[in-house]
This record gives sequence, structure tokens and C-alpha cells, in this order.
Amino acid sequence: MMTFDLVLPTLVRACEAQPGFSDLERACAVRDLRGRVRLVVAPGARQASADVEVLVRGLEQALDAQLGRYFAAPILTTVRADEAGRLAREVLHASRPWDTASYEDPATGRQIDVAPGRWRVLERRLSKEVWLARAPSKPPWPLIPDVPSIVTFYSFKGGVGRTTALASCAWQLAREGRRVAAIDLDLEAPGLGALLGAETDRGVLDAIVDHLATGDVDIDGLVAPAQALGVEDAARVDVLPAGRLGVGYVEKLARLDFAAVGPWETDAMTPVEAALRALLRVIKKKLRPDAILLDARAGLHDLAGLSLHGLAHVDVLVTRASEQAHQGFDLTVQALGLRKPAAELRSVVVHSFAPSKSAPALRAAEREQMLQRSYESFDDYVYTAYTEDAPALEDETAAHFPWMISQDPDLERFASISAVKDKLLSEEYQALKRRIDALCRPEQPDGDDEEQE
Repeated sequence: MMTFDLVLPTLVRACEAQPGFSDLERACAVRDLRGRVRLVVAPGARQASADVEVLVRGLEQALDAQLGRYFAAPILTTVRADEAGRLAREVLHASRPWDTASYEDPATGRQIDVAPGRWRVLERRLSKEVWLARAPSKPPWPLIPDVPSIVTFYSFKGGVGRTTALASCAWQLAREGRRVAAIDLDLEAPGLGALLGAETDRGVLDAIVDHLATGDVDIDGLVAPAQALGVEDAARVDVLPAGRLGVGYVEKLARLDFAAVGPWETDAMTPVEAALRALLRVIKKKLRPDAILLDARAGLHDLAGLSLHGLAHVDVLVTRASEQAHQGFDLTVQALGLRKPAAELRSVVVHSFAPSKSAPALRAAEREQMLQRSYESFDDYVYTAYTEDAPALEDETAAHFPWMISQDPDLERFASISAVKDKLLSEEYQALKRRIDALCRPEQPDGDDEEQE
């Protein structure tokens, strides 16, 4: 039976086996939103038109037989002078090199990597582009002196203490006299505003939908102090809640568009990304924070991917020692490795819900397990860039090193954040904040301090 996962390898194998295929200059696999594939080819300089027609007919028969309904005929060629030829050339121009094209040899079971250079691919997706893209990450501005760092707090699974860690970091920064902007980007399950005691007339969602319609951002009515931190500290923490919950909130949420702006513009900025970048620039200019903390949506949500891969200078990855969490963490690191080279990746792993210090044996065993699993993920997807001198397992300055936050029943349920102040300012949270501070140290200016777009 043909399945989604088998389509592309089967396509490559069928094409590579076809006589005359190796003479083509280019071949592009185009996969549509339903998972069906179409083939676009560009003949080689020495291929006659009649030979190309014979090759295309043979390919169509082979692909129809092997892929069934997953194959969408006809095969497009660039040699034609009609609309089909123009479309073929446009597709090839929009596609990207497919250097990982491969298939399994049915006779031996060996993985066959095809020669690089000929194959290209174009994937049509409704969403999740930000999780699959390979273009380098570009925050709204470079991390240089006198500009706020942007720190994303992310977790693959919810309920692991992500928002609590953000609140602790914001509180510690405020106690040091620094200004903070805390932004709730968990738009589908918001809670940061309530946690920090900030109530506003409008929210982040309102700013996004207004920008979608007008191209402008206005933060009036969008910002409130973190009253739950006490008068003095609250004045230094500006909170931007998600918005007022109600049917109207859902109406606005339904209008977010994470798809790219055109059928072939997979690397183009989405409308939501453009709105969030504009919002961050206004916050930087009007609120003048020392740090901007983003509470990201959990899981593989587009907003989560955008927060991690598109907006942040520093990524705080909050996870716990469970198999579900490990699998999600592994995927998160893999996606980060595609967008952020090892030398540029600024991230810290938070091992939450760790066993208490009162159970030293259990704590040590779980720490070792978490450290090893985290190192393996980074070694597979990030540290491969190191030809030598890769980070050591116990290197506390390395991206993989997990910072432990002990499980505390008082932090799992509390009426007011002020009631657990001592817990949120514990030595473990202070150590985590010091590590985040170290990662937020500005880069040396290279003469180009313009904001990135």
C-alpha cells in the first residue's frame, strides 16, 4: 500500500530507474496540500525534444503504476512555450535544492542517496512552515548593546512550568531595577496576564488583527503593570496579556493567517509574523524595556515555532524527564538546528519537576538521564557542525546542559503569585536566570546596527 511517507522515495526510485532520466538537467517534485505529487523536469542540453517526450510518457506510466492516486499527471516540462511551460519554469525557480533525495533499494534494502544537483523539491503546506524552514533565523533586531534581548520560553508539553519560569525571570529582573516587557503569545490558552495580575482592555491578539487590517500597531490599552509582584516591582514589568476572553476573542483568533502570502513564497513572511515584528518594534520604542520575555504556545503550533525560530535571541526550552517530553524535545532541537547554526544558537534547557533534594538518589538518577538525553539530541542535530572540540557532556555553558527546577507542590497550585515569592526567587530559579543573563550578553557590533526585517 502506498502511504504519505513512501511517496517521495518511491517517486525518486521510479525516476532514477527510467532510461534517459539521468540526462535531465533538473527534476522537481511538487507535493500539494493533500500530499499528491507532480513532477516538473528541465531537459539537458543534449536531449532532443522527441527523446524528452518519450521519457515523459514512460515516467507518467511508471509513476501512475507505483504511486496510484498520489501521482498527479501530467508531467510539466520547461521546453514548452505555452502556459504549462511557463508554470514549469516558475515552479523550478521557486523550488529549493533537494540534497537529501534518496530511496531504498528493493533488492538489497540499502539506502541509496542520489547524486546531488539534479533534484529539487517544492512543498505546499497550509501551516507549520516556520517549523520546517531552513532559512537562518532573523530576530527583529540584532542583539547589540542598548537594545532589549528577546527571550522565548517554550515547552513541547503544557503544564511543565514554562510560564512560571518566565514569571520568576521577570520578577528577578525587576528586583534588579531592570525594565521588562512580558508578552503572552499562548493565544489559544492564555494565562500570563492572570498570573501576573495584569488586566487590560485589549491584548496581543487585538494588536495582531488590527495590523492585519490596517498595517498599524497601537499599544494603547494593551499594557498593564504586573500588579501581583507588588507595587515597586510591578512598575518595572509591563505585561501584554493575550486579550479579553469571550466569543469576540475566538472571532479574532479565527482570523489569524499563518500561511505564506503566495503559492510559491514559502520563505515569505506571514501576516502574523509581520504583525508581531511590528508590535515588538513599537514595544522597543515606547516601553524601552531591557528585556522582552515571550510566553510561547506549547507544542508544534505556528506561534510557538515563530517565537522560537523567528523572533527570539535566546530560547528557554522547558521540559521534564518523561518519554513524551523527551520525544517532543528531540523534535524541537532538530527544528532549531535547521534554523540556528551551533555557533549562533543561544539556548538553555530547563529540567522542570525534578525530584526534590530530599531524595538525592532519585534526583541524581533523573539528572543523569536528562543530561544524557539532552546531549544526544543536541549532538544529533546541532553539534554535528563541530569538526572538533564539541561541548563536553558536563559543560554548564553548553546549550544541552539542563538546569534543574525541583518539583514543588506549592508551585503547582496557588491563589496568588505573591504567596510563593520565596519559591520563585529560590537559588534554582536564580541560577537559571543567571544563565539566561549570560546568553543575553550583546554581540559585538559589526558596523551594521540597522534593524533586521
